[in-house]
Amino acid sequence: MEERVAPSAEDSQGQSSRPEPTPSTNNKDDHLYLQLARPPSSLLATYVVQAPKDQIYRVPPPENALIVESYRQAAGPAKNRKRTCFKYLIWIAVVFVVIGVMVGVALKILYDSFTPKAPIFSVSMLQVKKFTDRPPKYDVTLKVHNPNEKMGIKYGSVDDDAKLIFWTKTLGAGQFPSLYQNSGDSSVVHVKLVGPEDQLMPPNIQRSMNDKKPKHQISLALKLNSPLLLNVGVFKMWSRDMDVECKFRVNTMGEGSKILSQDCKTKLS
Repeated sequence: MEERVAPSAEDSQGQSSRPEPTPSTNNKDDHLYLQLARPPSSLLATYVVQAPKDQIYRVPPPENALIVESYRQAAGPAKNRKRTCFKYLIWIAVVFVVIGVMVGVALKILYDSFTPKAPIFSVSMLQVKKFTDRPPKYDVTLKVHNPNEKMGIKYGSVDDDAKLIFWTKTLGAGQFPSLYQNSGDSSVVHVKLVGPEDQLMPPNIQRSMNDKKPKHQISLALKLNSPLLLNVGVFKMWSRDMDVECKFRVNTMGEGSKILSQDCKTKLS
């Protein structure tokens, strides 16, 4: 076999320096020669480009974009549902708060309207009748007011539930009269009391009764006890016991007696 010998540098130079034939317009094969002419040889080269890592940008493949888009479309309705549920929860909380406020106001109105309030007492007058052969009699005039706007009050009467006291001595005892008051009504009540027969009259009380002119002021106390029934319309709502203590001062226990000062307290039990 014949071995192919690579052309030497001189041959290559000679070939490169050999003049190429100039095509002639009269030669019919010139055009074919130009098409089949071997292009000049080009040398192949390899280039290495180095770039910093922070400047390398990677583009994800298209399938990743499709996956992300599918996740986004699936998460969209879920977010909308969460927002809708959150709005519903807020509205439900607001409704409950409003209902709670309304119930609280209604309970407050019911409590103020139907919680029994103690009657209000005040002493208007004291009259004393003296007798030579029996104990004196006392007539204490009271003004009684029912402060309840929705409830009427029925006052009961018990023997010796009213007492007129001077210091620690009981000057007279009697009964608080039975009566009924509508809501908001005021009544004038006379409490009749009779002194005990076996008890001597205190000297200060005797002098005040015998005064022709008011000279000896006397401090007294009137204590009352009465059972109460409170009703709303035809319904009996509560039953209470009433204790009243009125401390008052008079200018005299004779004629022309006047109330100088007073302080009445009422308790319901």
